[in-house]
Amino acid sequence: MSLSTQAMTACPVCGSSDRETTARERVPGGTDWRYFECNRCGNEWRS
Repeated sequence: MSLSTQAMTACPVCGSSDRETTARERVPGGTDWRYFECNRCGNEWRS
């Protein structure tokens, strides 16, 4: 189960789990977007 959690938050470009949470956005409907930045390649994504 931890493997799927790791896959969701790992960088989609290089696969590194060395990431930093840069922001959190509250969305109507109860889901919060979390924004991450990869410390290895600099890619930014949201989850």
